[in-house]
Amino acid sequence: MQNLHTFANRALLYEAAAERIGEALGAGIAARGHACAALSGGTTPAPAYALLGEQALDWTKVTFALVDERFVPVDHLDSNEATLRRALAKPLRKGAQLAAMYAPGAPDDAARRADAAYAALHFDIALMGMGADGHTASWFAGAEGLAEALDPRSARSVVALNAPSAAGSADRLSLTLAAITRAGAVVLLITGDKLAALEAAQRGANAPIVALLQARIVEILWAA
Repeated sequence: MQNLHTFANRALLYEAAAERIGEALGAGIAARGHACAALSGGTTPAPAYALLGEQALDWTKVTFALVDERFVPVDHLDSNEATLRRALAKPLRKGAQLAAMYAPGAPDDAARRADAAYAALHFDIALMGMGADGHTASWFAGAEGLAEALDPRSARSVVALNAPSAAGSADRLSLTLAAITRAGAVVLLITGDKLAALEAAQRGANAPIVALLQARIVEILWAA
């Protein structure tokens, strides 16, 4: 598999992921005076975010964005924003900003508000995850709104989807494929049997992760 980087253990994987994000943010600050990373929620990347927070960056010049969000308030146990706020507590205390996706009301209305805010962001890097079913971001096979999310010509950065198979909340907000492909770098962080799932998805060519892999170069980081 092209662009696959394997690590002897997860500690080394998380160190590499944190280093890659920090490198992209540092380059963005040097080039434009500000940098932005779009980050996935969940428990898998959280150790990498904690390590990232130890880096000596000018956090006042950094914005974190969400790759996707469950349509739940930030005080809900399933909130990706809450997960990121915990994992990135140190840089947020030092002046980094986090651009929310969720807002009360209807999912479509929240998506439009988030889209207006996210359209102004330049993603220096997007860190993606993947489910065992081959979904990434909130692009679930069969989800209502998936075609719009995966349209490579879409002018939208954020859309609403409804995925009955999704854990936590069927209603989701997500970056579009078009938005992610505009990122300076795209990294896929996976562990354990997710590598076999990725290989199976590529053979089948129907899982949403394949749309991303076909759209641009993705750096894949994996450890057992």
